[in-house]
Amino acid sequence: MSIRSRLILSYIAMVVVPIILFIIAGLLIMAFFRGDIRELSSLLPESHNYKQTVSEDAELFGDIKETSLVNPVRFNDPSFLLAIQEELNRTESFLIIRQGEEILFSAREVNHITAEDLPEFGYHSSDNNIEEINHKTYSIKQHDFYLPEKGIASIFLIKDASVLVSLTQTFYPLLFTVLLLILVVTNGILTYYVSRSIVKPINSLKSAAQKIKEGKLNNSIDVKGKDELTELAQTFEAMRLQLKESATVQAQYEENRKELIAHISHDLKTPITSIKGYIEGIQDGVTTSPEMLNRYIQTIYQKSNDLDHLIDELFLYSKLDLKKVPFSFELVDLKEYLLDYVEELGFELEKKKVDIHLHYDHTACYQVHLDRDKIKRVFSNIIDNSLKYMDKEKGIIDIELSLGKGQVKIEIADNGPGIPSEAIPFIFHQFYRAEQSRNKQTGGSGLGLAIARMIVEEHGGKIAVESGQDIGTKIMISLREVS
Repeated sequence: MSIRSRLILSYIAMVVVPIILFIIAGLLIMAFFRGDIRELSSLLPESHNYKQTVSEDAELFGDIKETSLVNPVRFNDPSFLLAIQEELNRTESFLIIRQGEEILFSAREVNHITAEDLPEFGYHSSDNNIEEINHKTYSIKQHDFYLPEKGIASIFLIKDASVLVSLTQTFYPLLFTVLLLILVVTNGILTYYVSRSIVKPINSLKSAAQKIKEGKLNNSIDVKGKDELTELAQTFEAMRLQLKESATVQAQYEENRKELIAHISHDLKTPITSIKGYIEGIQDGVTTSPEMLNRYIQTIYQKSNDLDHLIDELFLYSKLDLKKVPFSFELVDLKEYLLDYVEELGFELEKKKVDIHLHYDHTACYQVHLDRDKIKRVFSNIIDNSLKYMDKEKGIIDIELSLGKGQVKIEIADNGPGIPSEAIPFIFHQFYRAEQSRNKQTGGSGLGLAIARMIVEEHGGKIAVESGQDIGTKIMISLREVS
């Protein structure tokens, strides 16, 4: 149940319960003042069955009043009055007829009541009235009428109310106190329930927020329910998970940063140390002939080129990582682009005894948006990586173009030694090498495939690898097709 619904129901209960208690207290008060609780039935709507809602003595009193209006002279007949009293005996009510200041008829049980003890003519209506007479309490119904030739007269139906009034006076304070306690307890329970259902989740959220503030992100937030606070707790839990994931990523990023610095230090220091060694050899006069001096200088030049290439790779990787490399996209038919690239690359690969082949559907059009120079860098890095690890006497590189599901797919496969399965998830990471010895033959910067991945992703594409030990390697690139 939502908090809003709970508050509404609580508010309704806090209004309805006091109303019900007020009605009960009111009925008790009316019973006290009317003398007979059965007379409360007269307050019910007229649509109710008369015989079910009006007490028997009230019905008899109605008949008496009707007779006083239709045939008042009958009240001069003692036998008629005795007959009425016999009927009233069933309801423990007693009849008194007063004419002027004289009692014309009085039931035996109330013959001690004098005319002066009774209310004056015209003083009361037919409703019950509580009167104290001779230290006893009576419920009195009065009806005034005129007796022919005698004048004003009054009919009284009298009932002993001493016991009822005594009980009411005795228990009313207790009943009122009970009603008040019920009201207080009911409102207290409702308030406690509603506040507990709100405060408990808030305390859980507060505790969770404190732990997050302290950097403790492993404590889950478990708030059960279907209200707004539960939704807030679920959102808070999602935030905690995101923070935890961000902290993990940040920790991994920091680890990668340290690893990057270590690799950069190693890969920069190696050629610099070599250059320094050769220069010191020249300075120390180790080069005793022009041929040796020339070989030292050529080595220094080559190491300088390697160092320059590594710095360029680092610079490009950093700019790609910071999204600061500008891309110039244009609509290109990838088939024509690769035909030119393969033709240009073929002469160089022929010297290295590597055949390169391009496979495609001659009837298809492979149009994509790309940056020519950046995509060329991707293909060059992939093929350079294949050549670096090629262990066959006759190397083969196959490039295949295909279309599918709005994508142009490029697959570059070689017949090299393949990549161990445990290394495949990491080959697109910076400075990762499947062959970890970093020797001169397979060294490189370790950034080639990482740069290729970043460029492909900047094109909105994807890059993946399939490989296995001794079965070659296939790099798969997919770019969005422009139809």
